[in-house]
Amino acid sequence: MKTLYFDIDGTVLLLDTNRVKKALGGGMLETAVRNAGFERLVCVGNFGHVAHLLKSRNSNYDEMNVLLRLCDGAFTDEDWFRSVTTIVSDPDSRCRHINLTEDWWYVDDLAGQFMTQAELKDILRLQLGIRVLVPDAYGDGQDIIQWLGRAR
Repeated sequence: MKTLYFDIDGTVLLLDTNRVKKALGGGMLETAVRNAGFERLVCVGNFGHVAHLLKSRNSNYDEMNVLLRLCDGAFTDEDWFRSVTTIVSDPDSRCRHINLTEDWWYVDDLAGQFMTQAELKDILRLQLGIRVLVPDAYGDGQDIIQWLGRAR
């Protein structure tokens, strides 16, 4: 199963803002993800801490709706998004959630830090720019769109 592991802040959103990167808005990230053939999305962002905590306290908490809104228009098809997306509960150990036996892809402005922490430094070195993208945290997201275009 082709799986995209993705971060939010600095990846989908401009770092330290709540604004989607320009090239990813209006559903453009969703279009690129779908065109690349991803069947599963896994949010590894820090939002996972909050989402799982709130869900444990209130079973009616809709973490997928909150995540969709948090991504500020990068994804527009809510039914599709809900059907393919999961959220990790431990984003501090986000790279330990990557199933390296599958067709995995990982985009995160802090990929270097988290892959090193998970003792995946060799994989990072071999896959940087291929299966792993460290996007410009302050960029417009075009680097992500181009990378996804090569992931087909």
